[in-house]
Amino acid sequence: MTTYDRSSSGTMQSGSGMASGRTTVVGVFEDRRRAEEAVAELERVGFGHDHIGFVARDGDGHSGHSSHGGGDVTTDTGPGSGALTGAATGGVLGGIIGAAAALAIPGVGPAVAAGILGPVLGSAAAGAGIGAAGGGLTGGLVTTGVSEEDANYYDNEFRSGRTLVTVKAGDRYDEAQRILREYGAYDVESRGASLGSSGAQNFAGSGQTGHSTSQVAEQGVIRVPEIEERLNVQKREAQMGEVRIQKHVETEQQTVPVELRREEVHVERRDVAERPIGQGEMNAFEEGTIRVPIRGEEAVVRKEAVVTGEVVINKERTVEREQITDTVRRQHVEVDENYHRERDNLRQHFGTLNANQSGQSARSWDDAEPNYRAGWVAGRDNRYANRNFEDVEPDIRTSMGHSDGDDRWQHLREEVREGFRRARSY
Repeated sequence: MTTYDRSSSGTMQSGSGMASGRTTVVGVFEDRRRAEEAVAELERVGFGHDHIGFVARDGDGHSGHSSHGGGDVTTDTGPGSGALTGAATGGVLGGIIGAAAALAIPGVGPAVAAGILGPVLGSAAAGAGIGAAGGGLTGGLVTTGVSEEDANYYDNEFRSGRTLVTVKAGDRYDEAQRILREYGAYDVESRGASLGSSGAQNFAGSGQTGHSTSQVAEQGVIRVPEIEERLNVQKREAQMGEVRIQKHVETEQQTVPVELRREEVHVERRDVAERPIGQGEMNAFEEGTIRVPIRGEEAVVRKEAVVTGEVVINKERTVEREQITDTVRRQHVEVDENYHRERDNLRQHFGTLNANQSGQSARSWDDAEPNYRAGWVAGRDNRYANRNFEDVEPDIRTSMGHSDGDDRWQHLREEVREGFRRARSY
């Protein structure tokens, strides 16, 4: 949805969302019941009555617009009735819809308004006049922060039987915008989708002229892309599991035989024949201790770690094929009715062309039709008006993803060219 607010200087900000300073969201609904459901959802998530506005034509029998489901609404359309003249009594839907009031807008007739649009439209209906566009929905929307130009568009949509919901969303504009879209609303920026309906007729009572679908086509190019989703499967490294190898330390008693040598001392007393004391024996009467060292071998134990074996771990990469299945969406755009009239002729051309081009791999009409369609769209493009195929061929070739000198383009060229030529005949 488009969002609006006024800058400090009084001029309107362009763009959408908080990036442009706009805070008021406006949504147009083809189905009044869906608009009421959107309002109920806005109230459920916390938007108050002083944030939401609702207005719908009443009692005009437009198809696709459900009657007000809350209670009985009395609409006074007599002379001088003007402002709010009745109120919903049942309040089945609750909230601002349940409190909707009836009014008569000059030049429009009976309408139902609620929330922030109720008082401003009531004043307008009573003849108070609001700004440059007083007395109608345009003036009421301008007071909520919508530009007068856009307000004229919404006034025209309302006069055509559609229902409007506005939200003074502030910093919650994204949330309000998402809710309105989810319930089927569109706005001034997406109005191209509804140009073929009554909303594209002349702006009643606003002094501005609308444009039909054919007029828009003459004044500019509307490009609607064909979009489809494709599966893009990539690979990434991921741990798929692990192998755990644990090491345990075990102890055991080992006995190693070893021979140790040692000295032993034997003390022996012997009797000898008497003899005089010798020179070295003069200190024999001194007391003392004679030490005789005894030597021998002792066992010294050292532990030494040795490798007695190994466990070899090998990792191998294996490749396995998987089928990845998912759902993709495709947006299909019909070219126009004239293309369908020419489709059989284009198919016949393909049959003749395919029969004359020997040596190519077999191709079906489904393979070739996108090339004919691309040529047809280019032939209807106003950018290429009054230009030959050879002049615009580089642009078409590039848009189709082919480069100069591409051999494949030479096989497809005649199909594109035939679509271009036949489009020019209309």
